[in-house]
Amino acid sequence: MSAGLKAWVDETLAGMGCDAAGALESLPVEASTRRFFRVHAGAATFVAMHSPPQTEENARFARLARLFRAHGLHTPDVHAFCAERGFLLLEDLGARNFQAAYAEGETDAALEAAIRALVVLQAVPAEPFAPYAERRFADELGIFSEWLVEGLLGLRPPPFFAPLCALLVAATREVPQRPLHRDYHCRNLLWRADGTVGIVDFQDALVGPVTYDIASLLRDCYHEFDEAAVARWRGRYFELAAPDVGEAAFDRVFDLTALQRQLKAVGIFARLWLRAGRASHLGDIGPVLGRIARLARTRRETAELADWISADVLPAAARRLRHAP
Repeated sequence: MSAGLKAWVDETLAGMGCDAAGALESLPVEASTRRFFRVHAGAATFVAMHSPPQTEENARFARLARLFRAHGLHTPDVHAFCAERGFLLLEDLGARNFQAAYAEGETDAALEAAIRALVVLQAVPAEPFAPYAERRFADELGIFSEWLVEGLLGLRPPPFFAPLCALLVAATREVPQRPLHRDYHCRNLLWRADGTVGIVDFQDALVGPVTYDIASLLRDCYHEFDEAAVARWRGRYFELAAPDVGEAAFDRVFDLTALQRQLKAVGIFARLWLRAGRASHLGDIGPVLGRIARLARTRRETAELADWISADVLPAAARRLRHAP
């Protein structure tokens, strides 16, 4: 694959009047079939993406990149696109993501910029986006039970789990609906030298609960903030976005949305291993399960989930993953 991509990149750069590219530098993998490579062409850099057209919506990616850029967001310019082969040459938005910014002490500046960018994103006209249907939310919770609980751990969901899923899905309709990135977290946000936010992995955008992306940011699967920071930045978002809902109701749905999203995520991490043999996210399963349990324990309506995760799921995951790659 990379040889074919390299030849296409070389041909594309020549057509753009750019210097020839050196070797493609592989970038970290994500939870999809896409692969990314940094391209050095003289003093210029680009990102080459191989995104199999059988599994990825590449035309939609290119279209949404243009749409979001037109509304002032820093999504990558698509320099070239081969639809048949799933090859794209993109603007390089930078190498430093929010995970690195947090580690290097720039958390407050990065979060302020990310929240301001999110408010802009949610003001994009909703017409191009399909609704985030309740059936889809329910199906995502099914990924957790099918792939993590049953598939990886060999457990069965307890009787309370189906009513809990119904509660989590119903909560998504209790707040205003806005355009969503749907994966607005520290690995998909780039902290640029000019203090702006580069946004990638936006091709699955839909219209859904206003709490979704801010929950994705503050209850990240790859970085844990303390509860004081979560409350502070959740309040900052509420101040800037001014959603048409009471703050207590917003905070409740924020937490329930985060639980739905984290349950889906650990299911996807298990599926990557069981279906595709990819161990890249196995190490994230235990930490995210711990966050689910701690968050679920803060609300009476999700306390049973906290007990089950702590007593059964986390110990089973620790045993199962002890000798994993």
